[in-house]
Amino acid sequence: MKFEELQEKLQKNILPAYIINGGESYLTTQAVQLIEKKLNITLPEFNKVIIGDNYTNGMSNIVASCQALPIMDSWRLIIVNDYLGKKNESEKKIFFNYLDNPNPSTCVVFFSSNKSEFFDSFSSKIESIDCEKVSDNYLINWVKERLNRSNLDASLKIIQKMIDYCNNSITKLDTEIDKLSSVKLQAVERNITEDDIENYITKDIEYIIFDLSNAICKKDKDKVYLLIDTMLKNKEQPVTIISLLTNHFRRLFFISRSSFYDKQLAEYLGVKEYAISRYREQLRNFTQRELKNIFDKCIEIEFEIKSGKMEGKNAISYLIAFILK
Repeated sequence: MKFEELQEKLQKNILPAYIINGGESYLTTQAVQLIEKKLNITLPEFNKVIIGDNYTNGMSNIVASCQALPIMDSWRLIIVNDYLGKKNESEKKIFFNYLDNPNPSTCVVFFSSNKSEFFDSFSSKIESIDCEKVSDNYLINWVKERLNRSNLDASLKIIQKMIDYCNNSITKLDTEIDKLSSVKLQAVERNITEDDIENYITKDIEYIIFDLSNAICKKDKDKVYLLIDTMLKNKEQPVTIISLLTNHFRRLFFISRSSFYDKQLAEYLGVKEYAISRYREQLRNFTQRELKNIFDKCIEIEFEIKSGKMEGKNAISYLIAFILK
């Protein structure tokens, strides 16, 4: 289930086990807080147990903790961070046996920064919570509420720009709104302006790559090198910039050859649907052959820099010169 569904489902019932997946730290934290709130644990020192990655006895240790009874509360919460156990059949069997007859007063929550195949076997018995991304509508409403909590306001256009600059990351938006709140602390006017966005919100690297590719499309050399210089000053590694460009032109080339609808492309490429329309705008500036040549050159230069045959900044300059020729 998506993170957005969690609160409603918790109102209906609490399951014995959850696995929280996804890279959005804000969402993963919120997910476990929603579960903990629903459990109404008043004595966390007794009834909330956090197990780190030092599993002395693997799954046996976790199950033993799950089987203990709560003290002066109705529920006991077990939080397991990045389970890296033996991941073999005997480990699975231990957890399967527990889930066949779970402790009715224990809820165990596993965190997994990367979706673990270990838990795929339990899909019918353990609820997976996807904390990777949220829908556009949820994100817009969340930003409105978050701004309101900080006594700030913004138009829908400004909110959408904030979301774009943060590459739809709710974690990054939370941080950037804190920054705006500090900037506006003494201001009489609490409305967020376009100048505030430009001056105080740090653009996500993926957004800058879109800006960079737009400048490349327009053959705007000054902006191209200004953006690259900005990324390097912000401590982005040359190999990271080249890898992102490689991925960007890979997507462009794939879209140029695909007959998929935008929604299908978005799902396949792991991007928002609106991003596909931005890619399509850039496609007008390249033939398929040009895209193939650029993509091939990106791969070649990425290999050269990773193998130490070419220095980072020289590699970027060479790649950009090739694309702009």
